[in-house]
Amino acid sequence: MRNPCLNCVIKHLAQAYVLKLESENGYPLHIFAVIGHLAEASEEVYGVSVELSEEIRQYRLMLMEDSKFEIPFFELYEKVKNLIDKQGCGDCKKASNDFKKKLEEKSKSIK
Repeated sequence: MRNPCLNCVIKHLAQAYVLKLESENGYPLHIFAVIGHLAEASEEVYGVSVELSEEIRQYRLMLMEDSKFEIPFFELYEKVKNLIDKQGCGDCKKASNDFKKKLEEKSKSIK
C-alpha cells in the first residue's frame, strides 16, 4: 500500500470524470481507464479514510456491472476536499518539496 496523497485522489477522480464523459460520447473503451483511475483513487485514500476508499471501490464495482452507472464525482471531490482541509494533502507536499530541492541543486551545479 502506498502512502496516501489526497491531491492525487482528486487527480484520479478528475481524470475518471473526464474519461467517463468521453466514454459516453463516442469512446466507449475509455470506461476501462475510468475503472483504473477509480482503483487508484481508492488505493490513494485508504491510509486516510478507509470509509471513503470503500465508497470509491463500491462505485467502481457498480460501474463494472453497468457502464452507464452515474458516479457522484462532485460529492467525492467534496469529501476529499474536507479531508484536505482537516489534515493537509499527505505525501504529495513532501514529494513536491523534494523535487524542488533537486531542481535547485541541479540549477546550482550548472552555474
